[in-house]
Amino acid sequence: MNALRHLATLVAVLAAAACASSRHAFPGSTDVPGSLEFAELPVAESIRPLTLTVYPTPRRAEYGDVLLPAKGAVVVDDSAADFDARLRAAGLDLGWKELPPEGYLLAVTGEAGHAVVLKAARDDAGLRWADQALAQLTWDGPEGKFIRVCRVLDAPVFPLRGNKRPQAWETRYRANFAWGARDDADVRGREMAAVYAPGVPLDATGEGVARALEFFRPWQDRGVRILAVKFDDEVFALSAESALRHGRFAPALVSYLKLVRQGLRRRDSGARLYLLPQTYWWNDPRFEAFSASMRAAGGLDEDVGLVFTGPEVISEKIDAAGLAAARRAFGLTETKALVYDNLGREGDWGPVTGRDPALARYCDGVFGERGTPVNRLTRLDWLWNPEAYDPEVSWRRAILELAGPRDFERFETICRAFRRGASRSDVAALVEAFARSSAAGWKGPIGRADLVTLVRGDCVRLDVRAATTGGR
Repeated sequence: MNALRHLATLVAVLAAAACASSRHAFPGSTDVPGSLEFAELPVAESIRPLTLTVYPTPRRAEYGDVLLPAKGAVVVDDSAADFDARLRAAGLDLGWKELPPEGYLLAVTGEAGHAVVLKAARDDAGLRWADQALAQLTWDGPEGKFIRVCRVLDAPVFPLRGNKRPQAWETRYRANFAWGARDDADVRGREMAAVYAPGVPLDATGEGVARALEFFRPWQDRGVRILAVKFDDEVFALSAESALRHGRFAPALVSYLKLVRQGLRRRDSGARLYLLPQTYWWNDPRFEAFSASMRAAGGLDEDVGLVFTGPEVISEKIDAAGLAAARRAFGLTETKALVYDNLGREGDWGPVTGRDPALARYCDGVFGERGTPVNRLTRLDWLWNPEAYDPEVSWRRAILELAGPRDFERFETICRAFRRGASRSDVAALVEAFARSSAAGWKGPIGRADLVTLVRGDCVRLDVRAATTGGR
């Protein structure tokens, strides 16, 4: 309830801040020598609205029409003696008091002939996001660096944002979660979910429970607190001793999960256990009978979370009402679910769509399995601020992040061709033109050669799609 209260207060503060000043009214922003007008930037009109803005989309952001020299800029944080006064002057004092975890504030104005950057957050994660937002608002030109006048008050909607197969570059765009605990650079710094598959048949005896706890032990020792037991694509089968003791699968699973949870909690009282059941999509014809049998067997502990893929194994749309009903079917009331989103794998160079913003009421994260860089970026944008998410705007911004302003149109043409299912030969020609073009100086999240390799590799999927759809 505290998180909901903070979120509601923050939204109210953001709205009030927006009403208190016009979009471009930033006192003192034009009295700094060497300032630039935003309209003077050498940027094509097609991408001007996307340039020097924060991505993922903030909860509230106001951008000015002036860029101030970064040289000589004064950075003010919450350790400064005049921090409170500057907060009030920027209209961000109430927002600071109610800032939730990972939230941050950022304001850039001019004062006494130089830029002033007001930047603060409640935790280390928020400070990282503030620094990344500031970098996105900075123009690195031939005459030096310039910072766009702005006011940003921001916080995430979903606390867990990530992927089953994470990639290190995503952390620049506020990815913080990985489904599956590993020890490599791609998951470093993220909150990991250690995932255990008991296998078939289920051994619900003490020995079976001990094997699960032994699997989780090293991850708990490293501070992992999200621990999942999964049964996706497995049958309802019990070992001989488990069948003798419990009779049916549901009572055996209820007992097994209770004992696993107890063992995990003895080592760490903050451990959270999740179940990915055999009926992990709620339109599964077995779903109602299985969930009812689990409730009849005593049900799960109220703090056990569920993991679903949506109404189908691969769901074009995932609705909040369906997720809420699926959780109720298992009798859960506390821990929010996780959504394992199978839509958007290789070959999908379009934006994430069909995900209900209200899912945030019932789940902590909607994580993908794979995904192209464009799909991954738009998902992270949606997870940060689903209410403001615009698929087409987010898609174009993702392309800008990947290709840069000089090659934006070339790469957009390639992605659009993938979206409409163009022929392999046509897309391959576009890819090769992009590969030959020069984008010297652009520091995108993925190396240019790697990006070209990805789109080349996905060209073959266009022929497969055409064969399965009859060219439609």
